Amino acid sequence: MLFGEYRLIGKLELSTPRGMLILEKVGNNAVRIVKRIGELESSKLVSLIAISHVALKAIPPLGGPWNSNCVYVVLPEPVALSHEAVLQSELKLPVDLGVFIGEELVDVIPLGRVKYALYGSPDLGDICRYVDTKILESYVMNVAKSRVLFKSRGNARIEITKLVIPVKSATVYSTERGELYISDIEVNALSPTHVEVRVTAETSYTIPGKLLSVLKGPGATYIMKYGV
Repeated sequence: MLFGEYRLIGKLELSTPRGMLILEKVGNNAVRIVKRIGELESSKLVSLIAISHVALKAIPPLGGPWNSNCVYVVLPEPVALSHEAVLQSELKLPVDLGVFIGEELVDVIPLGRVKYALYGSPDLGDICRYVDTKILESYVMNVAKSRVLFKSRGNARIEITKLVIPVKSATVYSTERGELYISDIEVNALSPTHVEVRVTAETSYTIPGKLLSVLKGPGATYIMKYGV
């Protein structure tokens, strides 16, 4: 399994779904991180501060060349809500690989395809990591389950085809069995141009087995005002 804690004595080479991750101790106070993705290679030097281990944890899917706080998710099938309807569903989201030295996140490695989408207008919109069925397939097993609760607060029928989720503030769980979970998502639909998407700090799943890692998030709300 890729996720876990590793003692760093000399050089550590780990295969990733898209290439190779190499961690090399340099002297007593630094580690070189080398990422190989296909034919591309990049490296950086990170101070170690007398810590001889690194932790590789599942984190929200926010790595890549652009900074983003949210994911733009195309639902596998539309969700139609009548007035005051409540509907529970499950959503699958990819995770990235976070490299931690002590408690500090020093690098992020996407474990599948990275694509972006703009939600909103070109001048005021938000750049989001894009997720659909084909993107999820490229992550193979590195996909987390999240419970989603849809609630209609509007006076008319609302059909939701996409969600913008503030996943940076989510909690990500990884188990020794290789299972991944992301904290619950609540969707309050007031109208087609006002939908509140809230990521909670906990999951309501009963997680089987022993937890390998938990990356705690505080929870957050994103208001979709450009349509769903």
